[in-house]
Amino acid sequence: MDRIIIEGVRCFYEKQSVPLKPITLLVGENSSGKSTFLALVRAAWDISVAQSPNFNEAPFSLGAYDQIATFRAGRGGYAKKLTIGAEFAKSKDLGSSRIGPNRSDSLAIVGHFVSKNGQPVVVERTMNTGDFWVSISAVEDPLILNMATSSRSARVRLPFYLNIPSSKYPAGELALITLQSSFPDVPEQRYFEILDGDLSPKDVAEIANAFVNTGREFSGSRPYAFAPIRTHPQRTYDPIKDVPEPSGSHVPMILAQISLSSPSEWDYLRSALDKFGEATGLFRDVEIKRLDKKKGSSAFQVQIKVAGSAFNLVDVGYGVSQVLPIVADALRAEEGSAFLLQQPEAHLHPKAQAELGSFLAVLAKQQNKQFVIETHSDYLVDRIRTDVRDGKIASNDVVILYFERKNGEATIHPLELDDFGNILNAPREYRQFFLDEERKLLGIA
Repeated sequence: MDRIIIEGVRCFYEKQSVPLKPITLLVGENSSGKSTFLALVRAAWDISVAQSPNFNEAPFSLGAYDQIATFRAGRGGYAKKLTIGAEFAKSKDLGSSRIGPNRSDSLAIVGHFVSKNGQPVVVERTMNTGDFWVSISAVEDPLILNMATSSRSARVRLPFYLNIPSSKYPAGELALITLQSSFPDVPEQRYFEILDGDLSPKDVAEIANAFVNTGREFSGSRPYAFAPIRTHPQRTYDPIKDVPEPSGSHVPMILAQISLSSPSEWDYLRSALDKFGEATGLFRDVEIKRLDKKKGSSAFQVQIKVAGSAFNLVDVGYGVSQVLPIVADALRAEEGSAFLLQQPEAHLHPKAQAELGSFLAVLAKQQNKQFVIETHSDYLVDRIRTDVRDGKIASNDVVILYFERKNGEATIHPLELDDFGNILNAPREYRQFFLDEERKLLGIA
């Protein structure tokens, strides 16, 4: 994803189109919308592939419609509609479609939500690329949809009692099944009926396919979100559950499995972890100690070497157990994966915070991975700026999003870097606190 589109969500009342880069840093005061933005990035991805987002999937919990929609006191009330979407820079030409040309370098897929029984429900999805746009929207009757392109439109009925032979409308079944994923409240049926308009059945099928297949073609993998507080380390682990969890509780199980079943992968992973540990000063080696070497399913311990001696994970600094899941999962993920990180610097000393920034920048550059990072660490941000200056990552692969909240509403300011790592176009409020504190220290406030 290259851009997020939001409107009417919590503190983001006005419509905002926000850029994403391989390294996107979210900075700003507490309660300025950074965590909400992370949740919306994942929701925008879901919308782009015609899935209905779960706004309360861990590690995010945005609540019901009234907790998600912007509220303005007085006559304003709650926002009547939520808008969430994603924009993609097209890596290749989509060519010409029967229902419209594709003449833009970008593709935007946006979902619009209203409240139904207190929950946000998709009522319209739009796709736009240049002068070609299509939309599918539910009207008062959930079985009747409006479908439109920039030049044509139709009303389509999805009745349960319709019995049209598939030979008459050969594309009908495909269109309807696809629409089902966009509008989960519509009963799953095999056929549709065009009530009026100048879209043919094949046009309807092509529109439906465009929403699902085009979005999947450009969206990449679903962003994986880490919780702000990772799992508590254990002295001994039982290899029971290795399902990925935002808390990172699965990582010790994964490491134990790899060490036993894939020696070459374990050598790579262990070497990369050791390199990170030495650079940060946190540790020098990671080992898996099985309590019964004859049983692959036996309990095990994670041992960390510090200054030549091996210690149980429980007995080393808490920062090790907090950062280990992030580093291990980021290393193991496929090329092109995306991650949403909340305060990855938690419990790390300044040197480790800075090295974590370099670690993520290297993965972004070398493995085409994308990181959206909510951080309060100047050390992490400044290290990435230094890496830009030193040519380790390109300036146009980094953006700092400064969240400024005034009177309950937040504005996101994209701050770019030049090739020397200098921050460009920063608003006056950015860093103002630090400047004020420095003046107080110097006695010139």
